[in-house]
Order: sequence, then structure tokens, then C-alpha cells
Amino acid sequence: MTAPEPADFETAVCTMLRAESVDPSYLAFVRRHLHEPDATWRWCCGSNCDPCVERLGRVVDRARMLLDPPATPQ
Repeated sequence: MTAPEPADFETAVCTMLRAESVDPSYLAFVRRHLHEPDATWRWCCGSNCDPCVERLGRVVDRARMLLDPPATPQ
């Protein structure tokens, strides 16, 4: 599987964001955190932030898989 085209990737991530009830304007957050170590940004403070980093993290995880899907056993 090849990496999606940039426009296709953005469309897919916006769909993922909506599925998590997160505004698509957070696309930049997802893009910025795709290659950042999780330990530098991925912790919930428990203050009921909207959106919570846990929801954003799920989108980042799915976007990472879109860019680099796990190998399928042969």
C-alpha cells in the first residue's frame, strides 16, 4: 500500500476528527503530532478540555496507520 495523496490524507483525517466529535480545524494539530514522540504531548490533565488530548490521540494513531499501515502476514 502506498501513502495517500496529501488531499486524500487531509480528507481522511477530517473524517477521523468528525468521528471523534472534534472540529476539522484540528487537522494542523494532527499533522504536527504525527511524528512527535507521544511522551512530549500525549497526556490528559483531567480538566475536561474540549477536545481532550485522548480524542486527538486516537485520531493521530489512526492517521499514523494510514501513513504507515502494519504489514499483513503472508
